[in-house]
Amino acid sequence: MSQESGEINNGTNPTLLTTQAGIQYQYNQINPDLNTGLLEFFYTRPIGAGDKAFRFTVPFVDSPLNARPWLFDAAYAARADRNVGDDLRLGDISVTYIDVFYLTERNGSAFTFELFLDTAENEFSGYGQFAGETSIFYAWFLGNGAIFAPAWVQTFGLEGGNDNGVSVNTSTFDFYYVPKLANPKFYMTYDPAIIHDWETNDTFGSLQVTFGMLTGRAFGGDSQVFIKPGVLFGGDAPADWSLQVGYKVLNF
Repeated sequence: MSQESGEINNGTNPTLLTTQAGIQYQYNQINPDLNTGLLEFFYTRPIGAGDKAFRFTVPFVDSPLNARPWLFDAAYAARADRNVGDDLRLGDISVTYIDVFYLTERNGSAFTFELFLDTAENEFSGYGQFAGETSIFYAWFLGNGAIFAPAWVQTFGLEGGNDNGVSVNTSTFDFYYVPKLANPKFYMTYDPAIIHDWETNDTFGSLQVTFGMLTGRAFGGDSQVFIKPGVLFGGDAPADWSLQVGYKVLNF
């Protein structure tokens, strides 16, 4: 899908790859007595003809909620390690390959593979093993300028379990939607999802809504700030709500 004349690529079109770098912090309210955080630095670089890219992510976490979706029992972690929820520790650094293998004016599709390295400082800031995450989405560019891009995401361990015998095998069905706003300085995204953990047989839902604003030229690119509140629901949900804020620069 080509970018409209004079319109800045704000990063909401998942098939339109661009160089970007940024920082984001997510606050998670687990229950009335426990909250945790996730700080991430990220960098994306297109390669080849611009239809492929690599993304590098360096996380610092204070809980087992180190990845998407949440895979561990935060209350158990808090009982086992009193530092959970207090100190940010290096998590599992990851490298993601993105391949937009199909693209027309009306729709597009991409495949991603993310490799989580076993770099976490302790058992509650990472998987405790090498892990992978694959995703595939199909995007429709609607006549009103909106984008609808449902996706299937599969997260899995690569070593058959960590030292405590914890395995990773989770499916996420994501329904990403970007409305077309009248003012191009602002953007929104809606991101409802259904998550199923095949190891624990837990199923829960989530909804995250992003509000973003372009903030002008910076560091040779186009800067923006964003805020993303989220809620989790269902009897198996491992947390109550979250709030993410961030800053990034694109198109440099």
